[in-house]
Amino acid sequence: MQTRRASSVDFSWREIYMAPLKNSLVFVVIWASSVAIIHSQGFRKKGWQCETITVPLCSDLGYNSTRMPNMLGHDTQQEAEQELRQYLPLIKYNCASQLRFFLCSAYFPMCTKMVEILITSCRPLCEYVRKQCLHVLSEFGIPWPAKLNCTKFKDKNIGQENMCMPGPNFTDDSSSRPPVGSTSIQPNDTVTTTPAGNIYTGSEECRKFKNSRNYYYVESTRSCAVLCNQEGVFTTSDKNIMDKWMAAWSILCLASTLVVLCTFFVDTTRFKYPERSIIWLALCYCLYSISFIVRFAAGRETISCDHEYNTPKFLIQDGRRNTGCAIVFLVQYFFSMAATIWWVILALTWFLAAGMKWGYEAIGSYSNLFHGIAWTLPCIKTIFIFITGKIDGDELTGLCFVGNQDLIALAAFVLGPQFTYLIIGTLFLIAGFVALFRIRATIQRDGNTKSETNKLERLIVRLGIFSVFSTVPATAVIACYFYEYANKEYWFYGKRENRIAEPNLSIFQLKIFMSLFVGTISGIWIWSPKTVQSWKKVYYLATGKRPPRPQTQRHGGQNSNETTV
Repeated sequence: MQTRRASSVDFSWREIYMAPLKNSLVFVVIWASSVAIIHSQGFRKKGWQCETITVPLCSDLGYNSTRMPNMLGHDTQQEAEQELRQYLPLIKYNCASQLRFFLCSAYFPMCTKMVEILITSCRPLCEYVRKQCLHVLSEFGIPWPAKLNCTKFKDKNIGQENMCMPGPNFTDDSSSRPPVGSTSIQPNDTVTTTPAGNIYTGSEECRKFKNSRNYYYVESTRSCAVLCNQEGVFTTSDKNIMDKWMAAWSILCLASTLVVLCTFFVDTTRFKYPERSIIWLALCYCLYSISFIVRFAAGRETISCDHEYNTPKFLIQDGRRNTGCAIVFLVQYFFSMAATIWWVILALTWFLAAGMKWGYEAIGSYSNLFHGIAWTLPCIKTIFIFITGKIDGDELTGLCFVGNQDLIALAAFVLGPQFTYLIIGTLFLIAGFVALFRIRATIQRDGNTKSETNKLERLIVRLGIFSVFSTVPATAVIACYFYEYANKEYWFYGKRENRIAEPNLSIFQLKIFMSLFVGTISGIWIWSPKTVQSWKKVYYLATGKRPPRPQTQRHGGQNSNETTV
């Protein structure tokens, strides 16, 4: 018992003396771990080592130490040297005095134990070299290397975290791009202010375009878009002229089509097929012309411009991002295509009435079919374009349509359908002419009255006028689209086979004029004594006056009632 008690006492004293020792050991372990962490962090910061530049081409630049991997992803100096040798012809050509220093600073950046970062050239030096040497690369079809994008370089040599090398004896600041947020802009520079007040002077990815400083690289679409209110393919003068041109013809077209529609509502029973097709044709051109007026009233920026966060406004490439752009596109595309289909239906009904001798009732029985085709086909195409996001803005007109910046969409949704409708409508017109001339020959052979022959000849003349006034504008519009499709890509670069490539403004004015011409002349089809009588009835009903009584005339002493109109 004593032994057990003594052992228990010894154990208690052991716990009393060992507890502080355990606490001390825990403290020592924690302190040692902290020291180890601190030393390991310090070692990690200094884990890299500067190494002497071994490449002869870059060994005499004012510094002789570099570090790998470099900013271009090379792990060894041998890898960097192998790629650098690709630029030897350009260095020998000496397109820029600072080219060798710039390339060496990118492939073999300066290393010093004083700072953590790689020290390369400053961005102004990169911009200078790119500006001096880009034309040499362009002659061989070589773009500026994406690895040497000047946005990867520091703007200025400020502080340890933003150190860069301006370059030996480099003072050509006028050729370098001002940094974002700078206010020292040269007088001849084209600049744009972002919503946050920063200054934007062009995107590196868009240097291949003419007026490249006026383009912005859109990350969402990975393509370049001209800045709003800046000159890309067209000049500011061209845009102002086109604004006035569109306003004049759209207002004239709207007035003419409104007269036709009002006349139809005054006397709806008067217009039967094939004349009824002209009414729906006028309706399409009425709404089509309104889209021009809406664009003109709202302004270019409201309709055809877009911007991302803290970026300048650029020509929209996805019209769904702008409600005004989407509305203008829906009206323009839907009713332009519907108008073309109604023109085909008009040619078909002329053929059925004049060539096949169908009556008005027989043609009118297919009215629902005509409406189904004329409104459904454009609706399907419009919805498909909207879903695929092929709506974009036009630099010249400020309108939103399809194919302004996408040539494939232009061919698929504009040129293809328009050309198809033109061929079909023209075939119906030719068939109608052939049938009418056969009927005329039959009437003359059978010896019918001269009045019947004259009536048929007047019908042929009227159909001929219609053919010219409808087919020629449609053909001209398609020809203008083909001109745009074949040359637009060269206009972006400003040259084609070492020749200057610029658009002809007159052709675009012709396209606008011809696209509204059919609607403008639609009033010709209602200019007749019947129209005057219809509006007289409206006048008498509106004013409450009585129409004048028929005049009576005496002939040979006898009374005879004859009405004169």
